[in-house]
Amino acid sequence: MGSRDAIGDPWGSRSPFARRGPWPTRVDIHLAEGVTEADVERWVPTASLLHSNGDAMDIAVAGGRIVGVRGRAEDRVNRGRLGPKDLFGWQANASADRLTRPLVRRKGRLVETDWDTAMSRVVAESKRLLGEWGPSSIGF
Repeated sequence: MGSRDAIGDPWGSRSPFARRGPWPTRVDIHLAEGVTEADVERWVPTASLLHSNGDAMDIAVAGGRIVGVRGRAEDRVNRGRLGPKDLFGWQANASADRLTRPLVRRKGRLVETDWDTAMSRVVAESKRLLGEWGPSSIGF
């Protein structure tokens, strides 16, 4: 990403283009500190998971972990551009605070459980809310 401040100036410099024409391509990339593109073992195609725009992107993998992301130039939605959520959201995967096992609340306390139990509770509560309050009762 060069010297551009991707937080203070998330969209970069303007890219003029013809009215009603396609955006020009600009492939944004952000890798973990000390990682270069040569260090990336593989790029895994995906779409943004942090918002509903469907921005196409590739996840950089090295040493069995996510080490960065890049936009996909041929995508018709974002044409290689990535916003702050896409550029930096992946870093949460390595957070020490990240949950790795499901927790459920029992008698006011969070306790570990298995995935089937946790998902069954999510489904049951979602059905209860939908039945009682309708579709506006659930938001993400």
